[in-house]
Amino acid sequence: MESKSALEVVADFFLDGAKIIFGSLVVGVFVPSAAGKIPWLICTVGLIVTVLFLTIAATLAKTALSKR
Repeated sequence: MESKSALEVVADFFLDGAKIIFGSLVVGVFVPSAAGKIPWLICTVGLIVTVLFLTIAATLAKTALSKR
């Protein structure tokens, strides 16, 4: 069984972070009674941070694969 490199672990961290942020955003936007009113700024920032985390995760994963 192969152990993961440090880059793969960090890439997984950013991927999990993106999933958590996106999940929180979906719950906040589609279940407004549970979270109160969601301003568009929070929705936009949530999407931007999700895309940023996904980009970082993809870049790190690609780098880790190329080093093998």
